Amino acid sequence: MADGRKSSGTCFPPVAISDTLPIMTRGCFVTGTDTGVGKTVVAAALAICLRQRGLNVGVMKPVETGVRERGSTLSDAEGLRAAGGAVDPVDVISPYRFAAPLAPLAAARQAGSAIEMDRILAAYERLAAGHALMVVEGVGGVMVPIGHHFNVRDLIARLGLPAVVVGRATLGGVNHALLTVEALRQRRIAILGIVLNHAAIPSEHSRTRPEASDTRQGDSTADLLKELSGVPVLGPLCHEPMLAQAREAGFGKVATEEAIRTLADLIMTDAP
Repeated sequence: MADGRKSSGTCFPPVAISDTLPIMTRGCFVTGTDTGVGKTVVAAALAICLRQRGLNVGVMKPVETGVRERGSTLSDAEGLRAAGGAVDPVDVISPYRFAAPLAPLAAARQAGSAIEMDRILAAYERLAAGHALMVVEGVGGVMVPIGHHFNVRDLIARLGLPAVVVGRATLGGVNHALLTVEALRQRRIAILGIVLNHAAIPSEHSRTRPEASDTRQGDSTADLLKELSGVPVLGPLCHEPMLAQAREAGFGKVATEEAIRTLADLIMTDAP
């Protein structure tokens, strides 16, 4: 369990409300090694998988940037809401949404706003009260600044949820994943596992010869992380082309992958 009272070890001073105990709920916080690694795909697929097991799943995207218009079907919050079968208001699922495709702190400043931890926690507690477990998706990586005095890692620690790290199965994935794991461990945040993902469309060469290039790189990344990270490593998930055509159907297909089913098993057996 995370200790919300410890300093984040960065330039961010501890948030004032972190002296209280973490919120006690079941579920996970889906974070990433970077932006664009597939956090939404994993979170949505996981919500679908858990629902198919008869569980009442709540979803949340506390902060989203790059949102073009309210109610856009392309927004992560709307995608999660559909995947979770949620009837919760989107303003509660995602209390902060900004148009600028920037880090949350910068996007909020550009909008003349400020992101407050208390507002996120109030929305989370409202959602958690109506669901058996929660799947929360972060924004960017764990050290991305959200407010003037807190970042994504601070939010994970405050919620008290175990983390799921989504990372690239491509070159550079080992370094990014290990740095993320180290940053989470500095705050004693439990890590359910690393989910590797082929977020990009495979190259023409790898489509014609899948045993060379992407497949070999993904296997190598998975093998090294299994050896060095000390946490379960799942995947790599295959690139799902349907996500670009019919996103909800694509989420459903990813939900059938062994890595997502295994992740659901880990969440269901994790003690609150």
